[in-house]
Amino acid sequence: MNRLIRQKGFSIVEIALVVVVVGIVGLLGYTFYGKYQASKTPVAETSQTTSATNVSTPPSVNSTADLDKAQSVIDQTDPSGSSSSDVNQLDSQLSSF
Repeated sequence: MNRLIRQKGFSIVEIALVVVVVGIVGLLGYTFYGKYQASKTPVAETSQTTSATNVSTPPSVNSTADLDKAQSVIDQTDPSGSSSSDVNQLDSQLSSF
């Protein structure tokens, strides 16, 4: 009668095996879900992200000549009031960078 001992709980090997199996299933699920999310990105969302990035990124200045040119454009502006043609002229000058 002493030979039959009731087992209470799980052994450490059984628990470790369950943890490993759950980890592998979770890793596979996480990987496949990431690929699923990347493939299901809407086209409109990516275009909005691109346009927002372009708007928030300032133009790069390559040399002091660019800075001097920009300063000359700023000096030419009249703070007392400008017409829309003045604004269009400044836009075309600044876009030449």
